[in-house]
Amino acid sequence: MIWFDLDNSPHVPLFRPIMSELDRRSVPFTVTTRDFAQTKELLEYWKIPHKLVGQHGGKNKFRKILNLLQRSQQLVHSISDCDIKLAVSHGSRTQLVAAQRLGIKSVLMLDYEYTESFIFNYLATYLLMPKYIPDERLKSAGFNLKKIIRYEGFKEEIYLNDFQPDLSFRDSIGIDAKTILITIRPPSTIGNYHDPLSEDLFQSCLAYFSHHENTHCLIVNRTSSELNIIPQALRNLENITILPKAVDGLQLIWNSDIVISGGGTMNRESALLGVPTYSIFTGRRPYLDIYLSEQNRLTFVESPKQISNIPVKKRVISEKYSPLNKNLSSVVTQILLDIKTKYK
Repeated sequence: MIWFDLDNSPHVPLFRPIMSELDRRSVPFTVTTRDFAQTKELLEYWKIPHKLVGQHGGKNKFRKILNLLQRSQQLVHSISDCDIKLAVSHGSRTQLVAAQRLGIKSVLMLDYEYTESFIFNYLATYLLMPKYIPDERLKSAGFNLKKIIRYEGFKEEIYLNDFQPDLSFRDSIGIDAKTILITIRPPSTIGNYHDPLSEDLFQSCLAYFSHHENTHCLIVNRTSSELNIIPQALRNLENITILPKAVDGLQLIWNSDIVISGGGTMNRESALLGVPTYSIFTGRRPYLDIYLSEQNRLTFVESPKQISNIPVKKRVISEKYSPLNKNLSSVVTQILLDIKTKYK
């Protein structure tokens, strides 16, 4: 049996096609998750059976360490009666600790080279990463290259291949088709990479876009704390709203005219879908985002002044999407199965 631990909302769409592929091949798996962001709600939305185990440790470093110990122990108890052959996650530190304690092989997927690498590097049996990130960059970030297995493409392409546009999606969120929809993800206020500059950029984006005619700014937050950085003067504007529930994120992006995000996954999803994309992430830049920027598919926003030059206009939203990296979910699934059965 394969064990997936999903500890953040982007991991649900990421692993959903892999789980479907495992179902197709009659390979059993189990899923644990934590009560953080919209992870639980997205699992429920997609009707994926799961066990709810623990929650986020918060921003305080001491509490994070305590939570690492507590949740890993909870995970050990949660899956101790399962015949687990491989533990898989995208950045779950607690699963790595639990898998190490249980003597289970682990595969950690990641695509941001400047994350805290010590636990990943030390505890993971293998690190599964996109081929695009250069070895030298990973080596300088402290990663053990001998543990790294590569796949061709972006992790977002694993699930973009199944995407089918739904142009009726706007009706489900009450946004008129003629309105210029600006979807904005605030910067994470509890992430290790948090930078106050990203809050300034987020606030400047809200002020700029909301004061244009025929626009609607839809805020897609992870946690309630991110809503605290919305300026009081903008809170009551009719064309600034907060997404009230979990939705299909790819449909939201596809039906947007502009996407702005303080996090990497949503930026890459948007850029790969061909939507005008602006990153207000101000931590150390992921190589994959730089790669997309060099292809003119993503723009880094570095100052509030730069925001005033962003064109505010409707885009032509097509009824069709043609994936560029077909069958990636099957390829990655096979990599996991090979690790489960062939690798020591």
